[in-house]
Formats: sequence, C-alpha cells, structure tokens
Amino acid sequence: MTDLVSISATGLPGRFALAGVLSPADIHLARLLCRGCGESDERVELAAALTCRQVRLGSVQMDPTEIAAQITRQMLDPAVVASAGPEELAAIEVFRSLDWPDPTDWLARLEDSPAVAHRDSPVNRRGLRLDSGLVYLERYWQAEQQVALLTARLAADRPEISPATAQAALDTVAAALDGAGIVLDPAQAQAALRVCDRRLSVLAGGPGTGKTTAVCAVLAVLKAADPGLGPISLAAPSGKAAARLRDAVAEVGALLPPEVGPGPLEATTVHALLGSMGPGRGFRHDRNDPLPCSLVVIDETSMLSLPMTARLLEAVGPGTRVLLVGDPGQLVSVDAGSVLADVVASAPHLGPDVLPVTTLTRNHRSGGAIAELSEAVRRGRTDEVIRVLDAGDESVRFVAEDPAALSLADLPDVHAEITSLASRMTRLAGEQDDAGALELVDEHRLLCAHRQGPYGVGRWSEEMAAAERAGRASTDPSERARTRGEWSIGQPVIVNQNMRQLEVNNGDCGVVVAERPVPMVALPSPGGTSRRLPCSLVGSLRPLEALTVHKAQGSQFGRVTVVLPPPESPLLTRELLYTAITRARRRLVLVGTRESVVRAVSQTSRRQSGLTRRWRELGDLHQIPDKP
Repeated sequence: MTDLVSISATGLPGRFALAGVLSPADIHLARLLCRGCGESDERVELAAALTCRQVRLGSVQMDPTEIAAQITRQMLDPAVVASAGPEELAAIEVFRSLDWPDPTDWLARLEDSPAVAHRDSPVNRRGLRLDSGLVYLERYWQAEQQVALLTARLAADRPEISPATAQAALDTVAAALDGAGIVLDPAQAQAALRVCDRRLSVLAGGPGTGKTTAVCAVLAVLKAADPGLGPISLAAPSGKAAARLRDAVAEVGALLPPEVGPGPLEATTVHALLGSMGPGRGFRHDRNDPLPCSLVVIDETSMLSLPMTARLLEAVGPGTRVLLVGDPGQLVSVDAGSVLADVVASAPHLGPDVLPVTTLTRNHRSGGAIAELSEAVRRGRTDEVIRVLDAGDESVRFVAEDPAALSLADLPDVHAEITSLASRMTRLAGEQDDAGALELVDEHRLLCAHRQGPYGVGRWSEEMAAAERAGRASTDPSERARTRGEWSIGQPVIVNQNMRQLEVNNGDCGVVVAERPVPMVALPSPGGTSRRLPCSLVGSLRPLEALTVHKAQGSQFGRVTVVLPPPESPLLTRELLYTAITRARRRLVLVGTRESVVRAVSQTSRRQSGLTRRWRELGDLHQIPDKP
C-alpha cells in the first residue's frame, strides 16, 4: 500500500515502493546490505530490494532478465485490479510508468558491485550473491547449497542392512498386513526396502495412494530388519499435520500384531523436533548436537521451506535415516522454497543414487470422478480434465461461469448445503452433543485463491456468514437478533495460531457449544475425542467461513466448493487447482470459466529455485565434500 512507503525510499527504489512493488522491509534491508559494503548505486539497491521481495513471495532467487515480466503479471492481476481502491489504482498507474534497468547493464553492474559476492567467494562476507546470473540473499544461497549437498550425501550413504534381511522383514510385515486385510502394492513395498537401503528416501503420492500405510510398513520393516533400531521421530511442518500423522499411523499400526507393529509414537512439529529456542535464536539440534533418533519421518514435506529443510538435514547425525513424505503436486511452502517439488521433478533425470524417490500412484481410498479429475490435472492433461468436468458425474459439478458475476444464491446446492449444516450443528450443539457437532465441521469448505475482491475469501465469507445465520435461525430463532461478531451456538470456528500449552494447533476447527456463563468452543483432542475451552482463552479463534486453498492444504473435507480466479491471475496454477480438487472426498463444485480451468492446468508454479542445478553440479557422489 502506498501509505506504508519507507521514509528512506528515494530515487529508483522509492519509485518502485510508491508503485506498491516494494515493502518498507524490502527497502530497509536492501539499504542495509548496500551501505554496509559502501555501495551507493541505486540499481544494486533495487536488485537487493527485489531479491528481498522474491524471498517474501516464496522464490529464493531473483533473475534480472525476467523480474520485470514476473512482477507485471502479479501487479496487473485482474482479480487484484478489480478489488483495488483509489490508492491502489494510483499505485498501479505509477507502476505502469516505471523505468526498469536494462538487464545486461544491470547484471554487469552487479558483477562489479562491492555488495555482491560471486559464486566462489567466501561465505558470510556480503549479504548478496550472484550465481549463474541469479541474485540471492546470502542466507538462501547457503541454504540451497546445504540442501543439495546434504541430500546427495545422505542418499550416497548405505546403511548396513543386507538386501536379504530387508526382504525377509518385508515378507513378515506384508503377511501381517495381509492378515489385517491390507495388501501392499509394489510401490509401497519398494518404499520400505529403500528406507532399509538408504539413509535418505522420499515417498511421494496424492491423497488415497496409501502414504500412511507405506509409512507404517516402513516403520515395521525397519524394526524387523534392525533389532537395534533406536528412537523414531515423526514430525510435520504444522501442529495439525503432526496430529493427523500421529493418529493415522496409530490407526494402521493397531491392525498389526504387537511384535510387528511400530508401537505407540508421538508426532510433533519440525520446529519442536529441532528444539526451537524462539524467533531468531536458532535450534538446539544442529550438526554439533544432532537429533537423537534412528529414523526421522517428515510428513507434508511440500509445506517445508528451504531454510527449514537445511536446518533439518544439518541436524541429522551419523546413522540416522530420513524419510520425506508428501504430495509434490500440491501448493508449495508459504515460506521460500519448493523442496519436495524440486526433488521429485529432478529424480528421473538424476537417478535413484542421487535422489531415491518412490511415487505411489494407485488410489486405495476411492476411484470415481474426483480421483480421475485430480490425476488428469496432476499430469497436465487439459482435454481429459474438460471431459471429466463435462461428464455430469454426481460427485463433480462444474459451474462454467465467472464467479465475479455470481452470488451464493446462484449456487443453490451450495447455499442449501451451508444452511443445512449450520442448522444441524446448532441443533447438536444445543443438545450438548459436542462430538456430533464436530463431525459436521469438516463436511464442507468453500475455497478461494485470492483473499480480497470478487474472487476472494472476504467477499465469499460474507455470503457464507449470511447463509449460516439463516441456517442457525431456523433452529434457534434468537439468532436473528444477533450481530456479526458475536459467538453463536453451532457456529463453526477455526484456530489461527498454535498454542502448545493448550495442545491447540493452527488450523484446528471447532464449534461454539455454549454461550453462558461464557462462550465455550468444542475442539478435537487426540484419539478422536473432543474437549471444551472458553472462546476467550483461544485468542486466535475466528469464524470458519471461506478459506484460501493454501490454508486448507493438508486437510480433506466431505464436500468442497472451489472459486477459481480469472484466467489472467498469476495465482491460477496447476498446483492450486490440484490442491483444491484433492481437498474433496465425496463431492466437488468447481466455479470458474473454462478458460480459467485450461489456464490453470497448463500453468505450473513459477517459484524459482536452483536445487536441480546444484544436484547436477555435484556430479560424482564419491567426490562430495565433507562440509557444506
């Protein structure tokens, strides 16, 4: 926003700040990096500020030859322009008049700058680094180097378990699972053998492909193959994902005999696993104090940022195995980096000796149109996607219209679903049936790509709130007298911040179940139970209405309504569409134009990363340096 321009933003960087391209933080950090090295050239300061912006938006590098085109697409996104106020529109006009540096001259100036280190320069001497024509912040360049080196080193290290021992352990576990009605497919069996054979392995697959079963098989096979196996750690980037991993492993593990099963295991966040000492204070576990475990399993790895992956791998000690689990087709981390997607995309070119990846493709949970549609999107098959959408299957409804021209009333089945769920949750909450009300919370979600504007969460949340109030009023007439902002019995809510002391996770969803003497919320507890807490005690509690696709990542719901942005939106990517579709278990309503669908399927995420190049540069694994 133009009213947040840094007072130090002058000259060329200042004009980019007035245009809404750069934030005050971008300007201040860039100026600090340049002044510390005696650099006064505005072009270098602008490059530093734009690199900060790239990191803020998820990319770890800035390409001077492409940055103008990238930012133009972002700034002139029709969905953003449609929701812009007078100040934002004025900033857009300033943006249209910006004079970008010539890329060739810009790169030449960066090459000669005292603020910019080169590829072979010592580390931590300058805040910026130029490598193969790409500008990095030093921290992220080092993180990329570390991740590439440490993954290659781990993959090259072979534990001392013979193939015959691993196969015998797999046969024992497969027989036990077969007795419980679970048959391992070849890819799941391969995943178990690879963990025995490698200190690093990756397990990739979409919803329903059996990742949890494969993880349980891995744990059981490793336990049988290595009687001296030490502690096992389960972790995920978020508390909610960690809780799901713990419960899912316990559910499958309970089907195995005690002598074969993995036994009771807890799961935690990656931050907690590494022993976070607070913001900016680092972690207790690092290369000098590695993790005290024999196996580390990280779920939802697509949500893991590049710096956090570097810290995790750095804390892996001698003899510890690492299994990274996730869906590479989903949206990448909110923070900078796209590690899992880079690993899986690079694996076919580099081979299993560099990146041992097992991809699960068989859908064990269900077939049907939703699974068919998600697979067609994942593979980028536009014609097949349109065919499934037009087939008229009852589990997939395609509303081929511009969402900006629609209201919730124009989607009568969705409106009826929302009002019906609100009515039922209000009745169950009023009857003190907390568990029954909680079961309905994940029955439906409305997902958007944008936060604001006619395609965004803000607008559709208002329409959802009105429909929910109508549904609650049909059961509790006093609801009509309430104003928005008051807690109501039967109202679904979401937690937006981890509260470890209360065992409440960011993303936990609940239901308001009492108003007096104080409003109370029912939230899920470990093992599928529920518990009550005062709403005032959970400070980040908010009404559960429309969500961004990113916020819904890692969860699934009975029915999902997806509002697609216009086709020109840079947020419209294959990863966004795939993630949105795979949130639905039983029914999907997709609202958007055909052009938006086609554009989404054909346009992959453009987050910039150099990991694949790093892996290729490592070459012969026998010549990997001892230190990153």
